[in-house]
Amino acid sequence: MFRRPWRLRSAELRLLLIALVFFAAGYTLVALAGADGPAASTTIQGVARILWPSILPFLLFLALSLGLSWRLPGADQMVLPLVALLTGLGLMVIARLEPDLLPIKCQQRDGTLAPCFAGIDDRQALWVLLGIAICAIVLFIPWDDLLRRYQRTSLMDWLDHHRYAWLTAGVALILATFLFGVDPNNSGVRAWFNFGFFLFQPSELLKIVLVIFLASYLNEHREVVAAGYRIGPLPLPPLPYLVPLIAMWGLAMGLIIAQRDLGAALLLFSVFLAMLYVATGRGWYVVAGLCAFGAGSYVLYNIVAVVKTRVSIWLDPWATAQGSGYQIVQAIYALASGGVLGAGLGQGLPTVIPAVHTDFVFTALAEEMGLAGSLAVLVAYLLLIFRGYAIAIRIPGRFRGFEQLLAVGLTTILAAQTFIIIGGNLRVIPLTGITLPFISYGGSSVIMNFLIIGLLLRISASAPTPAAEQP
Repeated sequence: MFRRPWRLRSAELRLLLIALVFFAAGYTLVALAGADGPAASTTIQGVARILWPSILPFLLFLALSLGLSWRLPGADQMVLPLVALLTGLGLMVIARLEPDLLPIKCQQRDGTLAPCFAGIDDRQALWVLLGIAICAIVLFIPWDDLLRRYQRTSLMDWLDHHRYAWLTAGVALILATFLFGVDPNNSGVRAWFNFGFFLFQPSELLKIVLVIFLASYLNEHREVVAAGYRIGPLPLPPLPYLVPLIAMWGLAMGLIIAQRDLGAALLLFSVFLAMLYVATGRGWYVVAGLCAFGAGSYVLYNIVAVVKTRVSIWLDPWATAQGSGYQIVQAIYALASGGVLGAGLGQGLPTVIPAVHTDFVFTALAEEMGLAGSLAVLVAYLLLIFRGYAIAIRIPGRFRGFEQLLAVGLTTILAAQTFIIIGGNLRVIPLTGITLPFISYGGSSVIMNFLIIGLLLRISASAPTPAAEQP
């Protein structure tokens, strides 16, 4: 089971410790700026209450690092610290927002009114703990040994050879939301399952399932899809191989659009184009896909009211500043008030923006950390995305094409998700309901993102490590 010698991942541990100290200081600043002020941190109990949401997850990050030193010492050493950085930032900003969100009242099932967001900082810490546990399960259980013993296959081959089973299960979950789904936000979208103590959004799982399907299909038919046909100088796609691919992807997309989950639809489309390009190297596939996207967007704009509303708000939020455009207008004010260095942690008014802890968490960061802090967050995401694609590039040979495409798809999920939500916050694109990876509040998103990180680290462990990263 543990065939490799112990090799301490010193660079990873140093970066994790720096992140731990940084966010312990951040939590302290948030507490000092709160309603209780310095009195909240004058006792040991007060300090522990302030710091535990950041310290406990970070201790588990350190445990993950030590486990990787023992089990998978060749795994990428930058991914985990970057995830810890973004996760700690998310825990800190949720803890800062939670007290100001408490005055908002929601009607409960028994008809009484209660704070909508009471305890969201503790719940977010719980989701992070569960996400780290999922990541550890992916990394440390000897899946290859178990599957070779009982299925005569490795983990990656097992994922590769059951692509239609995974996609069928994902589509079935989406279909089930039409019958058993709930709408906790009164948004008209029944996209969640209510398990009592936990709301789960199946589209978060579907994006990973669809990446596994696309990686498996494109790897098997890579040469044929890349070659295509030619009529004179005109290249034509190999329709017999592309039709099943597009049909299965289109089914998933159609269900997501029927749910009016436009952010997830845009995310799946971006992942599809990225993986198709990487598998074939054909830029005109991307051009054709973008043209189809433009045509589809025009059709949806004319037949789906919510699309027309969001585009109208994007173009001119001031026309409905007291109605549907209120959220965007307040976000613009928050961004402007942040300036270069920000108002300071706990000193801004980000909770004036509705759903600031989910859809507009980047705006909250920009108001209190300023342009400098916002750029730092973007750099952290860019580094994480770079490391994900670097993992794919380092995978050798054509016989591991599935793992390479899987790494590309999983990284593209994080990249597209980050661009879509930050672009919506900054009015670069129309706003869609999607979470900022590792920072926004939301259990389904946090857990699935940690599953992505677990798969990426597992893939990276078997890829050659550059000489510059050797200890």
